[in-house]
Amino acid sequence: MELFSDKPAVAAAALTRLVAAEARAPGKPAGRLQAYLSDLVVRNGPRIVEQLAIELARQHLATMDRLAKETGKPAARYLDEVELAAAMDESIGRDSADPGEGY
Repeated sequence: MELFSDKPAVAAAALTRLVAAEARAPGKPAGRLQAYLSDLVVRNGPRIVEQLAIELARQHLATMDRLAKETGKPAARYLDEVELAAAMDESIGRDSADPGEGY
């Protein structure tokens, strides 16, 4: 699979786009995601996974901050919701009624 970039920030955005595409096609296997991650590791070594995880967390927090500013709800409340869903072995995006809405 050809990458958009090996830079963690761009790779994180590309990974998010792949997840969004899968959300629009429920039941589709995660093969593209796995191929993308495998290609990143082959091209950059296993440390890229750490860098990707850090970048995804940063982008996720930035998104929550923007959402908090728009809604007036504290970003910490959104983080609480994500942590609660994770603790209950759920995913907010995957388990929502209309995944991928707005993409």
